[in-house]
Amino acid sequence: MKTNLLILLLLANVFTTTLFGQQAAPARITFMLKNTLGYHRMFLAEGPGIKYGFTMNKRETVPCNWPVGTKLYFSQDGETSTGLILTVTLADEGKTLMTDSGATEIIPVASSAPLVGSKPITVRLHNPSLMPRKIALISYEPGATGNSTSIMVMWPKGTSSFRFPAGTKLYLANSEQVDVVMSGKRIDNGTPFLVVKKEDQGKSFNVN
Repeated sequence: MKTNLLILLLLANVFTTTLFGQQAAPARITFMLKNTLGYHRMFLAEGPGIKYGFTMNKRETVPCNWPVGTKLYFSQDGETSTGLILTVTLADEGKTLMTDSGATEIIPVASSAPLVGSKPITVRLHNPSLMPRKIALISYEPGATGNSTSIMVMWPKGTSSFRFPAGTKLYLANSEQVDVVMSGKRIDNGTPFLVVKKEDQGKSFNVN
């Protein structure tokens, strides 16, 4: 009887050690993530057990189920971070989190220069025509290996706001240039419609 009791105690001890000795998985929460930057953008999510890059279209909202402590970053390539946007907490359960948190993005200004902080600059594109106009805005940010593309219809006398780092080249692309970009090639060897500067903050530019 004593032997059987001893065996049961040993088994109970092994079970308890196995059950509670392992590190508990971090809590996960479900929430919505909305791109409120005003333009197509790439991001990086990194946290306990997860790390992946993804892109979001202008005003796109996606459901997320991330571990608590996961951090959302700006990213140029989906693998490296260029500025922290937010950190997921238990209090975010069921909420809609925004990508426009006023975070500072780290942008390489030159291959030989150190990284510097650069807050996005808001510029406005204005359609001066009495007719609607479809535009394709291609942007090349400093240090980025790719581009961002926004295709939209601007209403008569309408204005759309965008936020970019200083030094971003903007192109109003025609259909042929859009095809070039979609094929994976670049069009930034031509003259841009606008090179964003700090002095352009809040300014409006006609898309004639």
